[in-house]
Amino acid sequence: MSEAFESIMRGLAEVKAHREGKLKLKTTTIEIAPLPHCDAKTVKQLRTELGLPQSIFATALGVSKKTIEAWESGRNVPSGSACRLIDIIRKDMGLLKREKIIVYLAPVASIRSAKAKISKPQAPKARVPKARSNKAAIAR
Repeated sequence: MSEAFESIMRGLAEVKAHREGKLKLKTTTIEIAPLPHCDAKTVKQLRTELGLPQSIFATALGVSKKTIEAWESGRNVPSGSACRLIDIIRKDMGLLKREKIIVYLAPVASIRSAKAKISKPQAPKARVPKARSNKAAIAR
């Protein structure tokens, strides 16, 4: 018979012997932490601490902007996996940058200063009337 078949049969024999108390097999016990609580305040606080708009935060988490809006307004609550991810990011604020999920292409300070320059309202330029030529004045 094949090696695979022999290996499977040995494994089944070991399981049978273990159930009958004739063989002690190695066991591993795994404890999983309970899901963290995740509400509207938690989501919004994390997003603002990261300094991200809803659209960028949504893209980083793999959800839509509407989903973030619903979470932050309390209309919906994040799923278990989303809560787990939000909790991991909350515990390690540098995770998104370190894992290159979010990459700043310009230093943050220059982005802020560029934003400030763009958002400052500017006074409209005064219109200077064009000088009329003498010919046009005479022709009238």
